[in-house]
Amino acid sequence: MMYEEFFKDFMQDIYARSESKNDFSEVIFTERVCDFLVEQAVLENYTPVSYKKKTMGLKVDAYNSSENFDTLILLVTDFHNKPGSLTKTLVGAVFNRAMKFFEKSLDKSFYQSLDESDCGFSLAREINVSSKNLRKVQIILLSNALLSKSVKAIPEQKIQSVPISFDIWDLGRIQRIEESGKFREDIIVDFSSLPTQGLPCLPAFTGTNTYKSYLLAMPGPLVADLYDKYGERLLEQNVRTFLQFRGKVNKGIRTTIQNEPEMFFAYNNGITATAEEVTTTETNELVSIKSIKNFQIVNGGQTTASLFNSQKKNKIDLSNVHVQVKLTVIPQEETEHIVPKISEYANTQNKVNAADFFSNHPFHMRMEEISRRLWAPSSEGSLRETHWYYERVRGQYANAQINLTTAKKKEFLTANPRKQMFIKTDMAKFRNSWNMKPHVVSLGAQKNFVRFAESVSQNWEKHESEFNELFFKRMIAKTILFRTVDKFIMKQHWYGGYKANIVTYTVAKFSLMIEQTGMFLDLENIWKRQSITAEMEELLVSIAEAVNSVIQKTPTGITNVTEWCKKELCWQNVQNIPLKISPQVQKELITKTKKKQNDSDAKSIQAIDNGIHAQEYVLKKGAVFWSQIINWSRSNKIFSPMENSLLQIASQIPSKIPTEKQSLKLKTIEQKAEADGFKTYM
Repeated sequence: MMYEEFFKDFMQDIYARSESKNDFSEVIFTERVCDFLVEQAVLENYTPVSYKKKTMGLKVDAYNSSENFDTLILLVTDFHNKPGSLTKTLVGAVFNRAMKFFEKSLDKSFYQSLDESDCGFSLAREINVSSKNLRKVQIILLSNALLSKSVKAIPEQKIQSVPISFDIWDLGRIQRIEESGKFREDIIVDFSSLPTQGLPCLPAFTGTNTYKSYLLAMPGPLVADLYDKYGERLLEQNVRTFLQFRGKVNKGIRTTIQNEPEMFFAYNNGITATAEEVTTTETNELVSIKSIKNFQIVNGGQTTASLFNSQKKNKIDLSNVHVQVKLTVIPQEETEHIVPKISEYANTQNKVNAADFFSNHPFHMRMEEISRRLWAPSSEGSLRETHWYYERVRGQYANAQINLTTAKKKEFLTANPRKQMFIKTDMAKFRNSWNMKPHVVSLGAQKNFVRFAESVSQNWEKHESEFNELFFKRMIAKTILFRTVDKFIMKQHWYGGYKANIVTYTVAKFSLMIEQTGMFLDLENIWKRQSITAEMEELLVSIAEAVNSVIQKTPTGITNVTEWCKKELCWQNVQNIPLKISPQVQKELITKTKKKQNDSDAKSIQAIDNGIHAQEYVLKKGAVFWSQIINWSRSNKIFSPMENSLLQIASQIPSKIPTEKQSLKLKTIEQKAEADGFKTYM
């Protein structure tokens, strides 16, 4: 697709979200790209600022900082309503606005000149107060223009001894990733500049049918430097979040680094990593790794971040530290299936909860299946039913359109409008807001998703049938409600910033108000209408205004509203706001008895669906597959007489057809065999 065509499609989504080609489009664009960068693991989180002073040449649109403010990312937007070129002159001018803001913020008179309600006040004050801790600043330019080929690498600068680096995310870069179908932008780690001109390694694979693996000892400073450069992008497959030496494992790592660095290799479990490609050289029978494409740490995130913190933050010498690394080359198409198993089996430090919750977890598979077949009722003013498209794996939505003709693409987008596409972190945000956890949602997309993953993963094991078509409909109803609030916030006369926090707290407060009545919102009605009522929106506006006022009343010692919203005490203050549900909205509520009946019916339907799907699965596997398990089991003898009997039935397909109930048990038998080492020969 040409840039101009991609621009048109991309901007239609922005205009649809802002509901105006002039009002808020730049703000929505900034949020859209920042969300994309969170998915890319370029940002862990972000706070919109939208600060602009043309007369002073100042501009900052969003920012993100580390917990102790030793690193700061400033994001500045270059926005156009028509396709254009991002020239070298324009790049310099835009970066200069953000640099000026940072430089002025180092002088306390700047933030003192701003009103506390000003969007830039908190950031300017934070920069001034924490400037002594700052280790580095990165400025990222976001643009819907196409970067000119004349723009090359931008050299690092310094402002009052603080190093400033630069990065550019133009629409062309976003387009390349979205159309590639890849989950992330490629990471190429080059080791050829090391004194050894590579990393010495030991190839640990045999035969042509096995995945290539390498064993190596990686210097501690190199591990810390890689994490400093790429951050969470190295850990995207590892869903656990590093906890600042709070756990026993982290304290042990720190103690070893400080007191016995030469024993780190012996004491530490090391790192388990994957890559798409590994380039090696051989000299005098010594094999060295020259470069790695898409290096990913799937187990050992705590070790990696501990080394980083020790070297960069605590100034501990890592020259005597070496980390054992097991590196396996996994083709991109196999990543989704192989990496979760590597992560699960390699993990010996802690029980993996959310790590099992990769995109191929049965929950995600079911949500995807429902989203593709379930038609949403036509909304008001439309005659067409549509899908709510769940993008289980990054790039699915774009990939589904790649080879379509213009007519077929139009048909696809009509049935699957972009505004109804959502991803895993969206789902986590909508659900945890409704479940009255706005302080958790405010932690950011990734941390919130980990909490969501833990909750759903545990519930799946206990009550799998609850995650059914009705669950999906209710989830979409919560999505509609959340996005409605998100749309109207910036139109309010009292709005001055902190949209993300206001939205999640508003939804949570509304949910709490309903809970306090002892009744339940009729989410199925919202699904049927594909919208909320005008009366409900009016109530939500009043809740949002009250929330806006309360969250900005920060306690002594906390001036940053965004950080305050991450505290449970902030949520407690919002809970105490005296608001009542209007009589018109009361009519949208249902009794507990009605809800329980709906739940029961949906579970029964899901149980029937499970049986049908299991039978289809068993029949598709075929007699040869089940016969292979029988042959394998003769030397393993792990099955009961009943299980062997079911396998005999399956091995005679199509002469004999297993029932739905038998098929469910056969799927369990297959899982049991695989866990014990069975591999199909097909």
